[in-house]
Amino acid sequence: MARPPNIIAPALLCKTRSDVEKKLKLIAPYVQRAQLDVMDNIFVPNKTVQPKDLRGLKTKVKIEAQLMVKDPAAHISDCCRMNAWMIIFHYESYKNKRRISSFIKQIRAHNRKVGIAINPTTPAAKIKPFLTLVDLVLVMTVKPGFGGQPLIPATLKKVKQIRRWNKTIDIEVDGGITARTAPLALNAGANVLVAGNAIFKAKTIREGIAALKARFK
Repeated sequence: MARPPNIIAPALLCKTRSDVEKKLKLIAPYVQRAQLDVMDNIFVPNKTVQPKDLRGLKTKVKIEAQLMVKDPAAHISDCCRMNAWMIIFHYESYKNKRRISSFIKQIRAHNRKVGIAINPTTPAAKIKPFLTLVDLVLVMTVKPGFGGQPLIPATLKKVKQIRRWNKTIDIEVDGGITARTAPLALNAGANVLVAGNAIFKAKTIREGIAALKARFK
């Protein structure tokens, strides 16, 4: 069984709808996917634009909504109205096998892809029971909440574990991904790289994305 293809997903850590729309226009010529960071200032100490503010969002870029929130279920309908292709929730939001399984079914009922995320301090074994129920696992390689943090190397051990358990699932890494750290993540078994500053603070968007894609070789 072949490992899934490598993908770049720019991180959209935005406070307003206009900022989301601006960044989507910048990246649209170069990528097919992007990750929207949704924060509620409860689950993490920061707040971003909310799905309810993005209803009817139009873009050819596939949006995966990462719900870094206390109650992910409250955002499902709005994620659908903003045309999110995938909904990613954090294991730490529920920590209960029955509630997590039920939530995954809720997302599936809306015909959306499903991802489950774990924070740097959460063991990979916590999400092992759900690997056959989701489309993607997101291993946070920094503490969620703010961009610009350096990658925590120990988190890549979890990527290796998950890849050993499942050869075909998408494994995404988010936090501190640069042209320097991308090979570390890819070699560990990740195939979806989320990057913010490495793209949006590059000399040009095109060059930032190209520098990351060059690491696929």
